[in-house]
Amino acid sequence: MTEEVAMMREWILIALMLSLSFVGQVSAEEDETDPFVAAGLNLVALRNDSLDSNQDGMMDAIRVVIVINSTEQWIDLTLTLFGEHSGFIVSEEHMMSFENQENASLTYDSWAEGEHRLMLEISDAEGNLLKSINIGTFDLSPALSTPSIDLVLSGSEIMQTGDACEISRDFIDETGPRWDHVGTRSIVGTPFKVLDTDDKLDCSNWPAGTYIVSETYQNGLGQTTSDNLELVIVNKPPPHFSIESNGNNKSIGTPCTITHVQATGENHDDYTKDWIVTPSIGMVANSSTLDCSKWDSGVYKVLLTVTNDEEIKTTGGTMLIRIPSAEIIADKDAPVLSQGDDTETSNAGLFGIGILALVLGIAVFVLMMKGPEDEQMMGSMLNEMGEPDSEGLPTHEDENGMLWRRHGDGELDWWDRSSLMWKRW
Repeated sequence: MTEEVAMMREWILIALMLSLSFVGQVSAEEDETDPFVAAGLNLVALRNDSLDSNQDGMMDAIRVVIVINSTEQWIDLTLTLFGEHSGFIVSEEHMMSFENQENASLTYDSWAEGEHRLMLEISDAEGNLLKSINIGTFDLSPALSTPSIDLVLSGSEIMQTGDACEISRDFIDETGPRWDHVGTRSIVGTPFKVLDTDDKLDCSNWPAGTYIVSETYQNGLGQTTSDNLELVIVNKPPPHFSIESNGNNKSIGTPCTITHVQATGENHDDYTKDWIVTPSIGMVANSSTLDCSKWDSGVYKVLLTVTNDEEIKTTGGTMLIRIPSAEIIADKDAPVLSQGDDTETSNAGLFGIGILALVLGIAVFVLMMKGPEDEQMMGSMLNEMGEPDSEGLPTHEDENGMLWRRHGDGELDWWDRSSLMWKRW
């Protein structure tokens, strides 16, 4: 049957239903020109029952029961139950193959609220219409779930990039599939393509922005539904942290650590931590703590860059000073670190103090008597403020008041106040 013929048949069927809708009872006048009778068929019984299939107290389905007798040895028939509502027609088919007598049952499930007109057609194996019976008009409620969409957000309406985020697409339509009128789902407002089979959307990887997600659906019966969801995603703030050092201004070889301390409420376990130490100490691992107990003596600049999973970085820094160990003495004139209360004393110290006072007195007299050339030479080791000139090298004054300077290769000089000169350690 061509498409044009099928369409014409639907319009004729609608007109026939409208014309027969006012008829209260089904009448079957049989005569010799009736194709149903000519095929050797006889309508024994016809009954329809109103049903409440979902037990909500409202009639929502019609069951049609028919009994047919045949004088032929064997016959094949097609029973088609048509239902019309608001210009839309749906149908339910049932095949019969029997001899003598057979009964059949067809059920019409209402798919919308309102009046539904039912028509039963009986056709032979070749598709020839043998009989058309008006079942009647019925006021029904939906027996099946009508289309519905619900977008449910798991997470706060305002969240940061990378936070846990999921949108559930709760969808149902029982009427469209029941009558072979499945529709199309359409969703807009997402940064990435979404398939109909994607029941859940992972929005944890969405870029920052304001999103209005809207989904619509319409089946072949003209039933529509839609839902909207708004959410705001803001950029995650840069990492906040501090750097804590333990062992600053302590001798080399003593315990020393430099630790990254994350701010309260933040979790940096999965963040990248890049350490840069000047002077270089070699390769530094991606860790939260550095062991500086074995570093050479000197002044160190320590920089830490923390990068979160959104590639947002924060850089912090600190200075670390490690002083030479008291056990390493390379110059007999070099200063010795104080041992505090453990330092042994003797009476010889009193004589030493007297001799030192005499030497200092002589030195002061010599300085007062020195010529201009001596002043110029002596002044070359002092800056304009009269302080030791470090010649651009980093300096450090330890807890005993001794001034040190560090060369690029790690070597140390100490300032000899008596000669006003730098001496190699």
